[in-house]
Amino acid sequence: MRQRHALITGATSGIGLASAKKLREAGYHVVAVGRDAERLRVLEVELGVVTRVADLAQPESRRELGDWIAARQVPLDVLVNNAAECVYESPLTLEPARMSRLFEVNVVAPIELARAVAPHMPHGGHIVQLSSVTAKHLANAKFAPYGTTKAALEHLTEALRLELHPRGIGVSTLVPGLVDTPIYDKLPNFESTRAKLHQHVEVWLEPEDVADVLLWVLSRPPHLVIGEVTILPRSQAR
Repeated sequence: MRQRHALITGATSGIGLASAKKLREAGYHVVAVGRDAERLRVLEVELGVVTRVADLAQPESRRELGDWIAARQVPLDVLVNNAAECVYESPLTLEPARMSRLFEVNVVAPIELARAVAPHMPHGGHIVQLSSVTAKHLANAKFAPYGTTKAALEHLTEALRLELHPRGIGVSTLVPGLVDTPIYDKLPNFESTRAKLHQHVEVWLEPEDVADVLLWVLSRPPHLVIGEVTILPRSQAR
C-alpha cells in the first residue's frame, strides 16, 4: 500500500502545526504550507515534511501553489484547508481592504486550492475545511466579519461535497469552538473579551484536540464520510 499524501495550510502554528505532527505520526507524507519561511525550515528538520511558502491572501501566491500542486507526480490524498485570518472588529468600522483580505484568505484561498487539488485527487481522497462555531453563533458583533467568512466557506464546502461525491472524494468540515491558539494573540483590543470568555469557559481546546478529530475523520471506513463535526470544550454550550 502506497504512502498517503496530505497538504496542510497554516501549518506553522496552532491547529495546522498539530495536524502536521499528527498526520506524520500516522504515516502520511505531509506538505506543510505557511508564510513564515524560517518556521517552515524548522518543520522540515523536525518533522521531515515538505514545505512551501505561500501568502494565501495574494492571488499570485495562490496560483503558484496551485500550479505546484498540479505539477506534482504524486497526487494528494488529503487537503486540509486550515489557514485563516481573524479580526475582532465591528463590520461598521472594519476597513474595506481588511475585509477583502479576510475573504481572500478564509474563503477564496480554500476554494482555489480545492479546485487545484480535486482534478488529480484519487478515489477515496478527502478535503477537510476548518470552520468555526462563529459561523452560526456570534458571541458579539465584533466576531461578525470572521464568522461571515466561515459561514460562506461552509456553504461552498457543502457544494464541494455534492459535486465531488460521485467521484468518491470525501469532503468534511471541522467546526471548533474555543481553541487556545496563537491566532488570538494577534487581535487588537481582544484582551478583555478573552478574559470574559475564560470566565465562562475556563478550559479551552488545545490544537491537538482538533488534530485528533481530524485524524479520526480521515481514518473512517471507506463507506463512511463525516460531513461535519463540531468540537467544543466541555463547558462551552455553543
